[in-house]
Amino acid sequence: MNSTWPAITWMRVAIFRHCGEDMIRCTDHWICHDHARHRHKRERAHSPAWLSLCNPVYCRLFFFSSSTQMQTRIALASFLLLLPHSVVSTSAQIRGLNPALAEKYVANARGNFECLDGSKEIPFARVNDDYCDCTDGSDEPGTSACNNGTFYCRNEGHEPAIIDSARVNDGVCDPQCCDGSDEWDSHVVCPNTCDTVGRAHRELRASQEKEQKAGQQRLRQLVREASGLRKIKREELARKQSKLADAEVHLAEAEQLKDMLEKQEQEMRANQDSDRAMRKQGLFDEYLPDLIAYRRHLAMALHRSRWQRDSLIMLLRAVRREHNAEFNDEAVNLAVKEYTEFADAYPYLENAAASVMEEGEGARAAREQEMDRDSELQDDKNYEACRDAINIAESERETNKADIDLLYGILAKLRDDYNKNYHDLAVKAAVVGLGEFEQMRDADSTVISSQYETLEIAKAQERVAEAKARLELILDETTETPVDSEQPDVDFQQRLADARSAYYTASSDKSQLANDVSVLSELLGKDLGERDMYLPLKDKCYSLDAGEYTYEVCLLDQATQISNKDNSRQHLGSFAEFAKDSDGITLYTTHKYLNGNKCWNGPNRSLIATFECAEEIEIVKVTEPEKCEYHALITGPFACPMPEDGMVDGKDDPSGKTPVPAAPQDDAVSVSPIPYAHDEL
Repeated sequence: MNSTWPAITWMRVAIFRHCGEDMIRCTDHWICHDHARHRHKRERAHSPAWLSLCNPVYCRLFFFSSSTQMQTRIALASFLLLLPHSVVSTSAQIRGLNPALAEKYVANARGNFECLDGSKEIPFARVNDDYCDCTDGSDEPGTSACNNGTFYCRNEGHEPAIIDSARVNDGVCDPQCCDGSDEWDSHVVCPNTCDTVGRAHRELRASQEKEQKAGQQRLRQLVREASGLRKIKREELARKQSKLADAEVHLAEAEQLKDMLEKQEQEMRANQDSDRAMRKQGLFDEYLPDLIAYRRHLAMALHRSRWQRDSLIMLLRAVRREHNAEFNDEAVNLAVKEYTEFADAYPYLENAAASVMEEGEGARAAREQEMDRDSELQDDKNYEACRDAINIAESERETNKADIDLLYGILAKLRDDYNKNYHDLAVKAAVVGLGEFEQMRDADSTVISSQYETLEIAKAQERVAEAKARLELILDETTETPVDSEQPDVDFQQRLADARSAYYTASSDKSQLANDVSVLSELLGKDLGERDMYLPLKDKCYSLDAGEYTYEVCLLDQATQISNKDNSRQHLGSFAEFAKDSDGITLYTTHKYLNGNKCWNGPNRSLIATFECAEEIEIVKVTEPEKCEYHALITGPFACPMPEDGMVDGKDDPSGKTPVPAAPQDDAVSVSPIPYAHDEL
């Protein structure tokens, strides 16, 4: 190494320690390259401002091939060090700097750079020296030294872009920097695709602007329609309110007439009821003795029929329990089978019969007398109680007669058909008992017939039937409707029917008008979007076939999921509100449909619908980012730029509503001269 090397080293370090990557890149073959990079980060000294020579043109002056050349370059460098500071510190030379901030990157009177956040100032030579001095990262726009800095890609032929400093020289060609300037000092060479990308972007932007223009025109039409509709609805509401007031008056008059006639009818019926009650009571008093006589005769006959039934049950019970099954007598087996079917159907009768037979004849007679005394106290006190007791007794008598005929038939057949050669004691006892029963039955029949004649029961029965017929002339026992000739006159009944019909019609008309007024008032009081833009299409439905399901969204109404397999429907929610941004401003392009059907083991279903500018309304896609929480992307004019405030096709907006700012448009649709941030592309 020649003797000039220490001087070279000093000069290189003195100049390059503040020259950043521009100088280092062009000195790849200098043997102290790493040493210089190390020192300018580790041993920075406060060098004079006139060392700001960070420009590739100066770098080339120091590429030497001989000591003579080197000495010449050193001398030239010394000369360059004396150049005025303003020559070498222009913002146009600062890599990665946003032109909009260029005026802030000029050395102050002290030759220093002031951090944009005002936290400190540093020698201008330290800008882009690959070392982060400013807390806001503003001193390193062209390097990755500051983790909170940004890098500006010029992208000539396309649109400028801003990316995070961390992406500078990271070995990855960022698509946002189509000119490849983000990898100016890495092993990767990024091609400049800005012409191609810019052309495609301009074509897309032109298409979007065309679609946006068509959508805006459609929005203008909707706003104009909404203006007319609101006027029509207001006029309709006024008419309905006027009709409702008239209907309320008419209803009050109809109700007054109806009430008056109904009151008259009640008075007439009250008089009729009083007269009818008097005639009924006279009939009751006249025929009550006949009913009592007949009821008591029925009570005595019931006692005998119960005793006969119980006797037959006990005979067959003994056969079933005590017969000799080894004889296998077919007649006996048949009798046992038929009685078992009866006993199984009415098990309480066998138990009751056994209990009665255990009483003894005296106890039974005493019990029957007690029953008769109770009946006399309860059933003979008035006509209606006695009549009801007779009806019950007649029904029981018929039931007992059917049971006796069945049981007697079983025993009579057994007596005729059993094998007399078998000495089955139970069967023989039953046959003997049947004979005794027949004697008892004949005796009972004689007693009943005698009483029937003595007490003139036949005459009493005739009187009971006569009383019933006369009572039916006074009152229909089924409907309790008067059938006598003293009903209100036909003309009055027709007037009352007409009054009731008029009242019900007036009430129905009033209810319908009240409902119409309520619906119209609710509609006109709703937030229907900016300048009522949703009014012309409110409740109109749009659908998307997504394969397994079809999704249907009815504007400002409800959202539904329909199975394409079985056509079953799931309610995803009813329209609840428009979304709001962080500042509380209503976003009319985002709808919330909430409180749908409950999801199994999850929340109630819901759907958020977001609109993008387009002429036609169409559901583009539906996703489910969370369980049972659906998001729908819908195109439509509602997301397009609104016509100027207060004007619709050059006319004043008659809606009377204060315009609300529209939701921010997506960058892919809106046209903006502001460069894209890294995450906004």
